[in-house]
Amino acid sequence: MGFPENCDICVEQKVNAHLYHGTLKLALRPFKGTKPSILLAGQDPTIAKREVYSALDLENERGTLYKYIVGKILEPAGFTLDSVYATDLVKCHFPDNQTPKTIAKKHRISMKDFLFPFFLNCRRWFLKEVQEIQPKILLSFGEPAHQLLTEEFGWVVPIGMKDAFSNIYEVKLLGDSTLYAPCIHITSKNVHVHYKNLWNRFVQNLREAVISRSI
Repeated sequence: MGFPENCDICVEQKVNAHLYHGTLKLALRPFKGTKPSILLAGQDPTIAKREVYSALDLENERGTLYKYIVGKILEPAGFTLDSVYATDLVKCHFPDNQTPKTIAKKHRISMKDFLFPFFLNCRRWFLKEVQEIQPKILLSFGEPAHQLLTEEFGWVVPIGMKDAFSNIYEVKLLGDSTLYAPCIHITSKNVHVHYKNLWNRFVQNLREAVISRSI
């Protein structure tokens, strides 16, 4: 399994420790369907006021994120959780309800720049997950995750979510051809008119990608 059972590299290196308080904690695990061929990549396992057990909260059928991913994306595109492996690019979560968004805003830096040094340490685990799953389709969630992936693999894909969203890109992922679908964060779907107008196109393109890859 590519996902780490234990890791305290960022704690030992004190990565960006001056920007937040408390200690990072590796407490989640990936979600793995029975026959995963689609990799869902979240940003980081932000935990609010309750326990979360798996990446992207895919074991919580009552959760808002579960309903968004399953009800608004997976089912309309024609596949189920059996086909999914879900993980986060940054594996640890930040304590005391601190989020990369609030931390980055407080220190006037971008979320991608704040998360990047953590991802540098986590990417070894992500690459192992990719090797294990060998996904036919990769979905990222949120602009920072999209930017981290695009820069990491050097894809010729628009770096901004406004330009990238709704399109499906054929990219190389550790030498293999994979279809990449950058997806907006749940908070953007109903807030920004631009994304609302592109949503049906996104789902349709994703459905066609599923059919083309015989998933």
